[in-house]
Amino acid sequence: MIALAWAARLAAAAPEADPTNALQWFQRRSLRTTSGPIPDQLWLTLWHSLAAVAIAVVIAVPLGLVLAHYRKAEALSGVVVNLGRVVPTTAIVGIAVLVSLRNGLGYEPWPIIVALVLLGLPPVFANTYTAIRGVDRDAVDAARAMGLTETRIMRSIELPLGLPVILTGIRVALVQLVATEAIGSYFGGEGLGAYIRQGFANDSIAQIQAGAILVAGLATACDLVLWLVMRPLTRRGSSPRARRGATIDVQPTTGAATT
Repeated sequence: MIALAWAARLAAAAPEADPTNALQWFQRRSLRTTSGPIPDQLWLTLWHSLAAVAIAVVIAVPLGLVLAHYRKAEALSGVVVNLGRVVPTTAIVGIAVLVSLRNGLGYEPWPIIVALVLLGLPPVFANTYTAIRGVDRDAVDAARAMGLTETRIMRSIELPLGLPVILTGIRVALVQLVATEAIGSYFGGEGLGAYIRQGFANDSIAQIQAGAILVAGLATACDLVLWLVMRPLTRRGSSPRARRGATIDVQPTTGAATT
């Protein structure tokens, strides 16, 4: 009996074997004492991505709307879009970290958010520009002939009709940012990428797999949620009835249009 009790005590005191797959890593919370709980890291990745895509929308949508409406800077638009796709995100994060540290702002969140904003600008801007350029010119010319201002045309005609394509660009940008946010963990940041970073540091394939699954799962979930939210809007904006409604809504009397 004494021998059995001693053996049981030794077995309990022995360290647990390293997980061999992602499922075992998920089941053992003790492995996340240094990297932090999954909900906390998931929230960091999510809010970094949402903040970045919100800033990108505020910048890219009005800019693309105005440039496409006036048919300006077509060559410059292509250069900006291609430049955003060519410049490596890792380089942007590295430079942003150096600037942030030099100004006493720390490793996060601003470096990764700045990099994600620059990464999210091209798809939002490109889709906005394409959407506005694709609006039926007859509707725009009719509204202009009735005396509507250019601002009113952009707000009441072009933006509603181009909304489905614009929302698709925002959706693509958010999924791309969520999948890329993990890079920030290699520059002192946190988030779901921290599990992948520590997996490489500890030579743990299971932790690397788990981190990759979490990042891919969050990106897929964001894509699905946005698809469900935007589906009624895209249907309404792309239907013939919506196109007719956008034109009819801006057909006031001549006196009202000129005031």
